[in-house]
Amino acid sequence: MGMLDRYKKKGGFYQLLQLLETSPTAKREQFLKLIEAESPAWEEALRKRVLTVNRVYGWESQYLVEIFSRIQPLTLANALHGSPQEQVDQLLGCLPPISKRKITDLMAESNPSPGEKSSCIVRLLSEVRGFVSQGIIRLEKVDPELHVPENIEEVLNASGFAVPSFEYETGKKDSAPHVAAEPEPGASPAHAAMLQENEFLKRKVNQLVAEVNTLKNENSILKDKLSQIKKIA
Repeated sequence: MGMLDRYKKKGGFYQLLQLLETSPTAKREQFLKLIEAESPAWEEALRKRVLTVNRVYGWESQYLVEIFSRIQPLTLANALHGSPQEQVDQLLGCLPPISKRKITDLMAESNPSPGEKSSCIVRLLSEVRGFVSQGIIRLEKVDPELHVPENIEEVLNASGFAVPSFEYETGKKDSAPHVAAEPEPGASPAHAAMLQENEFLKRKVNQLVAEVNTLKNENSILKDKLSQIKKIA
């Protein structure tokens, strides 16, 4: 039984993608080489769609605010720890001033080890995947190259060793992500900050649902990872 056999069913590509995204770089490359030996088409399709933190950081601020407002502040602070100040300022610029200050204060107070930072980055990516599955982040709109077609397993299984091409309806209209309402002209800075913070807190209502889904995904990923490590060892 090949490594890919258990993932060729519907939803298997997404599951394997999460396994790769939560693996250290060296282990990920090892997995990809095993996959390539069985199917170059699967390997290329997976490699193109692996989500990385730098890829996420490169998204527009209107999408970053949807992500940053839904994850634990300490997770984000540790994931950003050690990044250039210019990059931190640019990334956190999408948040309300009070929320941004909370993250920067946590960054100043915490001193995560490389392992802790890596774990927070993995958690951030896992949560982003959760937001994608919930429809909060629409990859076909945000980053079309990362979008996973619904029938991707069927297409890849039928392609054999040939690498299929996928066409995306990038021109398709999609609902824009929720953007916080601008304060009325003439509003005091305190009132404007309060409105922004209220908007931020509303987003947090969905956080528990996202965390539950993330934990379920992580549990499934860890089981698969243990199984694959046993095969490689």
